[in-house]
Amino acid sequence: MSEKRLLEGQDHEQCEKSRKLSSLSKGGRGHGVVDTTTSRATGKGLDVELHPLLRYFNSSSNSGSSSNLPMTKNPHRRSQREGKRFDEYSFNPYLNSSSTSSIADRKRKPLSFNKQGKFVSQGDKLREKLKIEDEARQMEEDLARRGLLADTVLGEDSYQARFPPMVEWWDKWYLRDSNYSRISEDGRLELENDEQPITVYIQHPVLHEPLWEQGRGQKDGLKPMFLTAKERKRIRKNDRQIRHKELQDRIKLGLEAPPPPKVKLSNLMNVLTNEAIRDPTAVEQRVKKQVEQRLAKHLQVNEERKLTKEQKHAKLYAKQEQDLAKGIYSTVFKINSLANPSNFFKVDVNAQQNNLFGICLKNPKFNLVVVEGGEKSIRQYKKLVMNRIPWSDAEGDAKSNYVRVLWEGKSPQLHFEKWSIMYSRNDEEALKVLDKFGMSSYWSLAQNL
Repeated sequence: MSEKRLLEGQDHEQCEKSRKLSSLSKGGRGHGVVDTTTSRATGKGLDVELHPLLRYFNSSSNSGSSSNLPMTKNPHRRSQREGKRFDEYSFNPYLNSSSTSSIADRKRKPLSFNKQGKFVSQGDKLREKLKIEDEARQMEEDLARRGLLADTVLGEDSYQARFPPMVEWWDKWYLRDSNYSRISEDGRLELENDEQPITVYIQHPVLHEPLWEQGRGQKDGLKPMFLTAKERKRIRKNDRQIRHKELQDRIKLGLEAPPPPKVKLSNLMNVLTNEAIRDPTAVEQRVKKQVEQRLAKHLQVNEERKLTKEQKHAKLYAKQEQDLAKGIYSTVFKINSLANPSNFFKVDVNAQQNNLFGICLKNPKFNLVVVEGGEKSIRQYKKLVMNRIPWSDAEGDAKSNYVRVLWEGKSPQLHFEKWSIMYSRNDEEALKVLDKFGMSSYWSLAQNL
């Protein structure tokens, strides 16, 4: 029963909706417009207000009054014919005249043309900018490749060069002012200063050839190059191959006779096959004789090429002179005791053998050894004195014996003409001997150490 009643209620509501729709269609047949006044009175219609412009058309058709606008006239066109401006606010109440009343009539803008070459110049400027950026990028890459970029961790990018001083330190003593503004005026310079006077004397520094110019005086003006053992071996091998090839070419041309085969006991059967089979004893004796002849010839060539004792000394002396010509080096030793004759002999003889100049000054307090010579000779003598001679363990020397290097370096000239041994009994005699060579300061230095 409840379902039957629910279906009857739904049918009743559908009938009411269809009845209302039919009444709405009947009320709007005149001009297709729904009158809100009648719909409200009868309780029918969509309950929507009518647009104000549509009211004029509806009222004119019913009442026919001349005050309303006709349906066939366009008020905008009529205002244009009469030369008046169309007032859109009177027909459209949705516009707010107070907010747009100050808007002026828009004027048409005149045509403006770009000047010739405007965009070409803009393109040139852009290309120039890109070129500058590319050069800066390439420069930065080049600096990064060479490792010259500023280290931001150390703050090198924020480094600023110091402004030059108002007066350089070498001019400070000769100016009365604190700048160079009045340097051309008379009386503003102090040339007769007691602390830094200007005199007629000129100091000429010692001229030394640079490293890249020192080898120009040699053969072909080339600096000698140090070669490793493998490189020297390769050069000898190449030279030997060249000489062997030249010998083969001369033999092929018939200029020289081919050398006899180099027969040894190890290759006897391979070289002399038929002869060794017929008489092997005679062949063996002949091969041994050839081996002995080759050995004797080799030893003879070595003896002829060997230098004599005088030639060896001359060669060694020439090398020492070349070493001395490269530069004069000096070293000063302080030896506590030279009582051991063996140690004294080594100090004396090795100085002579290394072609050194200097003096060995013996004194009861201590001994002073000053040597001058080439770099290589000084290096060998220093190695002898400091390492090879056992000063503390030698017989006859005290256990407190020692040797020290007081000074070493390069000298502009030689102070001694030869190597000599001198003796002194006290400090006055030692200073007198050293004062002849201008080296008295070494004795004072040795006493303080």
